[in-house]
Formats: sequence, structure tokens, C-alpha cells
Amino acid sequence: MRVIDRTDWLSAMTELHADGFSYLDVLTGLDRGSDVEVLARVVDVSAGRLRAEVVTTLVPRVDPHLSSVAAGYPAAVWHERETAEMFDIVFDGHPDPRPLLRRTDLGAAPLLKSTVLAARVVTPWPGTSEGESGRRSTRRPQPLGVPANWLHGGDA
Repeated sequence: MRVIDRTDWLSAMTELHADGFSYLDVLTGLDRGSDVEVLARVVDVSAGRLRAEVVTTLVPRVDPHLSSVAAGYPAAVWHERETAEMFDIVFDGHPDPRPLLRRTDLGAAPLLKSTVLAARVVTPWPGTSEGESGRRSTRRPQPLGVPANWLHGGDA
């Protein structure tokens, strides 16, 4: 795995493409708190051999910009659109930055750990928790990651 600075992202990916890694297998993000880790797996399928390389970089959430690699890897068009939508990353130079699934006015990106998912709060918990005796509790358990008084506008 290659860990690179985000300012070197485009040049590192371009270099890998020139070295024969011409197929982009996946590009996605991982929420690491104050940063989003963007990782890409590129594959060299030439001459009957199969080599793969994983490249990763950290993108700070306060300045979530990263250069698009779609010019060299056409598959990155879709992967970057999805990553932008799910993690609030801006891929500079992307040829088609429209959202894939979400409207732009729906609030925070759903795959960030800091995003409270309203569906978790308004949907009844589906059953008993592990270790319960079989009696149904009259208290509705709070889903993981949702502040206790989220619906009432207070802080947890």
C-alpha cells in the first residue's frame, strides 16, 4: 500500500497508469474523524500477469478537495461521484460532478460518522436485544450513534 500526500495524488496515480496499472478497480473513502481517507486500487492486467497496487491519502474535512483522476481512469468518474456524495469530498477537475443518488439539499453526507441518520431515530427497534429475558421493554432503545435527545433539538 502506498500512502501519499494529497497534493501528490494526481501525479502518483498518473505514474501508476504509465507503469501499466491501467485498470481502476475501486476508489472510495473511509471516515477517520477529522480526515477522510481516500483509497484507490489499481490493477495491471497486461502480459498475463495480475499486479495490484493500493494508493491512499488523507483529505481533511475542513478542506475536502482532491484532484480527480478521471482523465486517466474512466471508471473513476462513477467512483469519484459516489465518494463525493457519501463523504463530502470535492474532486477538482471532475468531468461530471452531479450527485448519483442524493439531492444536494439533503444535509450531511451519510457515510460520515458525525451524520445522524433520522431513519434510525423514527424507525422502531426491530426486537429484543441480546441478553433480554423475552419481556418487551416499554422503553424504546436508542439506536447506536444517535444522541438521546436528538428529536428535541438538544445536545447529547
